[in-house]
Amino acid sequence: MTLRSLRLGIPVDFYTAPLVVPLAASDAFVRHADTPARLALALREKKLDAAFLSPLEYARDSSLFEVIPGAGASSSVSTGTVSLIFRSEHLHSVSTIAIDPSFPSEIVLARIILAEEFELTPTFVPATGSVDDMLARAEAVLLAGDASLRAVDVHPNRIDLVEAWTEMTGLPYVHGLWVVPSGTATPELAQVLQDAARKAYDTVDTITGSAPPSLFPGRNQAALTDYLNAFAYDLSEECLDSVQEFMRFAYYHGVLPDVGELNLYSPDTPDRPNDDD
Repeated sequence: MTLRSLRLGIPVDFYTAPLVVPLAASDAFVRHADTPARLALALREKKLDAAFLSPLEYARDSSLFEVIPGAGASSSVSTGTVSLIFRSEHLHSVSTIAIDPSFPSEIVLARIILAEEFELTPTFVPATGSVDDMLARAEAVLLAGDASLRAVDVHPNRIDLVEAWTEMTGLPYVHGLWVVPSGTATPELAQVLQDAARKAYDTVDTITGSAPPSLFPGRNQAALTDYLNAFAYDLSEECLDSVQEFMRFAYYHGVLPDVGELNLYSPDTPDRPNDDD
């Protein structure tokens, strides 16, 4: 099977564009764009051959999957990519949080941070609509990805959960990584994904220069360039440690039934299928 025939699940949020644009330029893969939660479902159902998943979606089936090393998306500073916005000036009064179920990893991140750092165990309420609509139904709203970036300049009562994670653990937060079913990856597949990650920063100016002004009102090209440059796309050792730490916290807080293994693809692993067979 050639790379062009492989079905790759790609993310849709703006911060992942530097990973995706080089893949589009290479004309590799049949690409399907969706949220990490839906991509994970498609990967489990064998409708995809590889996908960009959140740490939680990987952890839920870690025994079935492998992670492509050297390619992913992480950050360790306040970018506005994962935000908790609340009505009052005091976070400690928050007992209900409106959430988009399409972002389960960020929901678990909020649960971990609020329990560990603020001794809060709020109720999470699925909701749709504008931030104001959701704040009318709950005392706070959790936003991730593009929706969060659009809202952070408008709502002053908020905390950046990525920054909170880094302050708590000393590690970056991993937003996503490339995942394949165990035993199915090839050196060629890994190489293309890793090469795209290495080229990520070279694409930033092109991406931000072509972004329509309506995408993020109030943010010019320079601001969007700074935003994308705040992410790392190489999935460093610190990032791998962070995924392990996230899985431990998720287990401790009852989200996962156990602490899964972080299974990294290696071309030297025995008993892999041979393309020449």
